[in-house]
This record gives sequence, C-alpha cells and structure tokens, in this order.
Amino acid sequence: MNKRTSEVDTVQVTSFSTSAIFNIGDTNQSNQKSRGIAVQKEGSLADFDLQFEDYPIFKRDAVWPKQRTTVRKHTYHHSPVIQVQNVNIIGVSTSSVLQIGSLEHIRAESRIKHFRMLER
Repeated sequence: MNKRTSEVDTVQVTSFSTSAIFNIGDTNQSNQKSRGIAVQKEGSLADFDLQFEDYPIFKRDAVWPKQRTTVRKHTYHHSPVIQVQNVNIIGVSTSSVLQIGSLEHIRAESRIKHFRMLER
C-alpha cells in the first residue's frame, strides 16, 4: 500500500461508545468485538439476571464475507499529503473505528440482544 501523510487541523468528537477506537497513526490490524443486552421496560423497574450464555445469538460464529479474487490496482496520488481542516463527529459507536492514517486490516463485530417489555 502506498502510504501518504495525513494532516488534520482539528478533530472534535462528542462521544465514543463501548469498543470504539480513535486512532491517530498507521495501523496494521484492528479487531474489536462488543456484545450487549438491552432492556426497555414499561412501568416499574425490576432486577433482571440476563446472561449472554442464555441467548444463541452470542454463541454463533460470525458469518464474514468471503474473500474475493485478488484485484490488481494501480493508484497515482497527486500529492503525498492528505490535508483536512476540520473533522466534526457526533458519535463513534460500538465496535467502530475513527482512523486518521493507514489501516491495513479490520474486523469489527457487534451483537446486541434487545428486549422490549410492554405492559398489557
């Protein structure tokens, strides 16, 4: 990969959530994984003892896209520098990356089991 220098004057991020990454610089590999159980309940609050092991979604193997055939590509950069004035981001969410620089390989996975308990 032909690497270029990234110049960013200002980065403003309002929030990061679980397993989110903000990386400045070159990275060879990034792997992040997150899992969560979310409960929305009407009425009074109650204690719940919810375990990841109780739900098959957290036990299944991830289904990743198959590797495609290698493609030859020639890229000609008109400048050795990528220049950006301002980056404004509201949020970097679960298992995601805000990367300034090169990133060779990434694998990110997020699994959420969401319950809505409505009163009848």
